[in-house]
This record gives sequence, structure tokens and C-alpha cells, in this order.
Amino acid sequence: MTTAAAARTDEQIQQDVLEELKWDAPVQPNEIGVIVKGGVVTLTGWVDTYTKKWLAENAVSGYAG
Repeated sequence: MTTAAAARTDEQIQQDVLEELKWDAPVQPNEIGVIVKGGVVTLTGWVDTYTKKWLAENAVSGYAG
């Protein structure tokens, strides 16, 4: 069974995650990097508060794909 999420490329997933962070997390673009490999998303970077870390993780944790 093929789903739309399974057909998405790593680049499409990365772009969607970056957009989600842009709208839902109070982090600056230079604070969080997004790497996608084989459909697995990894957030990288450094933020100055635990709250920002938690919000960035929470913004993308339920993301399908």
C-alpha cells in the first residue's frame, strides 16, 4: 500500500518542516537546522532557552512524512 507520505522526497519533507518551524516555533532561522535522510528528520543547532528547544521539537513532532 502506497501513501502520499511515503512518496515524499527528503527535500519535500525538509521544506515542509522548515515552513512549520517558521510559523510555529519562536526560533530564528540561524538557530535550528533541519536534516532529512531516508524520511528521518533531525533538528540541529543551538538555542538559548529550553523553551525554544521544546517548541521546535513540538512543532515538528507530529509531522506526517
